[in-house]
Amino acid sequence: MKKLSLFALSLLLSVAAFAQQPAAKIQDPKTPEERAKFQTEKMASELQLTAAQKEQVYTINLGIAQKNEGIRTSNFSEEEKRSIIKSNHEAQIEMLKNVLTAAQFEKMKAEMKDHSQGGKQHNEKH
Repeated sequence: MKKLSLFALSLLLSVAAFAQQPAAKIQDPKTPEERAKFQTEKMASELQLTAAQKEQVYTINLGIAQKNEGIRTSNFSEEEKRSIIKSNHEAQIEMLKNVLTAAQFEKMKAEMKDHSQGGKQHNEKH
């Protein structure tokens, strides 16, 4: 009986410890290239980009991802990093505006707004 109790206790503790571990992310791009590719593929799917647009969008996304990587690994304060990355994001949007059609651009802005609001509206659509 003592062995059974000890086994049950160890099983309970191992289940509890396992339950506290964070869930593994399905897609967790690490390098700027991986981030740019992931972002471009998502945009291509959501915005129905042409092949030419996809190539231009990837170039923009890669450039921004590389800049942001440099900022993240710099000695700037966290506040300065956030500010620079925000500025880079605004520049990225302006560059994308020149590549996307008006309808695609509006859809992208709507998706960004949904995302910044915690995805509430986006989740309601699906």
